[in-house]
Amino acid sequence: MRPGGPGADPGGPDGRPVELGCDLFDGWGRMELGARLARQEGCLDELLRSLGVEWTEPDDPRVAAFAQREPYFPQYHRIGHKRQSAVRELTGRRALVERHYELVLRALVSDDDRSSPRSLAAVLVESVGRRRVQESLVRAVEDGDPYQQVCAAGAWPWVLAPLDYAGEEDFRAGRPTPRSLAARAALSDLASRFEAGLRAAQAACRDDWTRDRLSAALDGWPPA
Repeated sequence: MRPGGPGADPGGPDGRPVELGCDLFDGWGRMELGARLARQEGCLDELLRSLGVEWTEPDDPRVAAFAQREPYFPQYHRIGHKRQSAVRELTGRRALVERHYELVLRALVSDDDRSSPRSLAAVLVESVGRRRVQESLVRAVEDGDPYQQVCAAGAWPWVLAPLDYAGEEDFRAGRPTPRSLAARAALSDLASRFEAGLRAAQAACRDDWTRDRLSAALDGWPPA
């Protein structure tokens, strides 16, 4: 038995995040939503171009209707479809993921949502291995800009080795199988580095939005 949460199986030669030179801060020290979405969509556009995937926006009248109440909805909608297009193109194609690893990683650490990184994380782990992807996220939190640090914190739970349970009783009691515990423990060196990187980033950050997001990740540490 495996609960439905983070820990799915999903790396460029050094895996280091790439600086995008985008000013994401408004005058109040918050990370501005429009700039965050533009950065995320730009990374997905670059990935799709590199993959040779032509993306055409679906004709959906509901999008315009929702946009009247939520101006950013059309961009969220596009981002979701573009992410799905990339995942479909990459799934099960290890050599393709290897060639485009840096761009996939860049898209992963440009998504500050807590759930949507799951699909790209799974593609990476499946193709290049869990350790390599975790090493890349460690570098992102150690060396990346504040936005990449926040996004790496959100992606981390999805690249952990999953905890399995023999049955409902063990799940309720919090008793994972020894095998799944051993698989997670095998990467404990990276988990320790990642936690240390998060704490250092939190101590160094100068804006409330980043601090709050990093604090939330640390408050729930270690992830289940």
